[in-house]
Amino acid sequence: MIMYRNNSDLASEDIFSFLKENEFTGAKLRLLFFWCRHPQAKFDLDCIARFLDTTHHHLHEMLRDLIEKGMVKEQYCSSGMANYSINPEHIVSDYISELAKLDWSALRSIEGELEKEALPA
Repeated sequence: MIMYRNNSDLASEDIFSFLKENEFTGAKLRLLFFWCRHPQAKFDLDCIARFLDTTHHHLHEMLRDLIEKGMVKEQYCSSGMANYSINPEHIVSDYISELAKLDWSALRSIEGELEKEALPA
């Protein structure tokens, strides 16, 4: 049993399954946790790359995957710069709302469990 789960909180089995099925591990999971703290915000590529301490190339691939799945929206401002936000019409926004209620140690526990399950047998 995973330590962060308890009956009074969220439907953790659903959230954990969603994260696992969509391969939220590593930087992709940290990006999701970042959006948990800022669910309505729009960020440009530079801001996200600095937060994740990653290259634009790696980040662009990750965002493309999330955009293709409908989880993230890409919008361009008048200057042509792209901004990224969580798609409020996708189920991911519900999970982000639930994850945002957790403290940092619970999020780290989820991360550890996902990383453990992602390791090849």
